[in-house]
Amino acid sequence: MKGLEAISHYHGVSLAVLGVTVVFIALVVLAVIISRLHVVLGVWENPKAWLNRVRLWFFPEKPEKTEPPGPYFDDIHESARQLNLLIHAIGEPFSLPALIEKAEKIGISHAHSVVSHLIVSHLIVPDQKGYFYWNQKECDRLLGKGRKKTKD
Repeated sequence: MKGLEAISHYHGVSLAVLGVTVVFIALVVLAVIISRLHVVLGVWENPKAWLNRVRLWFFPEKPEKTEPPGPYFDDIHESARQLNLLIHAIGEPFSLPALIEKAEKIGISHAHSVVSHLIVSHLIVPDQKGYFYWNQKECDRLLGKGRKKTKD
């Protein structure tokens, strides 16, 4: 037997394909190892950091329960006074976009936050029709105008 007959008889084509496949897979594995070599060296240089990272993959830290944020501002008296004057100028009932727009025009900084804080503080109350009113009773209570003055 000679030539192609011998190659066919001894499974030469399948052995050649197997050899090419083994070499190709070995080259791919070598390329992957070389491309990830910086990761292996990083583990070698700082194993504690990598152990912590692996630990976090399996046991992620649970976020701590935090209290809801406190009031947006420490003192709302000045904001309430300014917006009270602005609301009286606009007239009641008023829309929030119009109030915020006018507040920004006259220079009140963070108008959205101020209005939001006044809504949370119940100084601005909705009328269930899309408009809002100024709650003067709550304003007097918060700002202390309803307190009796005492003599010292």
